[in-house]
Amino acid sequence: MSFAEIVLRLGVAFVSWIIIYLNFIALLVVKIAECPGGDVAPWTMSFATGLLTIGAALTLPYGHALKGAAAVRFIAVPLLVLLPFALWVILPYLAGTTIDAQVVCDVSKAMSSGNEAAGWQRAWAPLQLAAVIAVAVNGWRIWRQPA
Repeated sequence: MSFAEIVLRLGVAFVSWIIIYLNFIALLVVKIAECPGGDVAPWTMSFATGLLTIGAALTLPYGHALKGAAAVRFIAVPLLVLLPFALWVILPYLAGTTIDAQVVCDVSKAMSSGNEAAGWQRAWAPLQLAAVIAVAVNGWRIWRQPA
């Protein structure tokens, strides 16, 4: 294996972890985002990072396939703390936005304006749940690799 391939694989691993952490932190912050005038920009950003997170989770095994790169997998340890909080944010939106078609701002403020959620808002919670599952599955696969 050439030096360039080793650097590329480690770079992919680190960038993937950065994207994953960006999404998890965005999930923790988006719930407290204000929605003045129905502005859903933080939710749109977290939707985009959710899409990126699925891609990043799928590239993790490529970056961690190096022999001797087992120490890199310890980057995943803080995600064990963030995972329950991310699920705590996502689950109310599965019922409120996806099933009941409420706007994300209404679900976050526990009120109803009578407006119906846009298509991407209805897909927000399933997308974030899929991202969390993709990170958990690929993180587990990486963790189980021999050192």
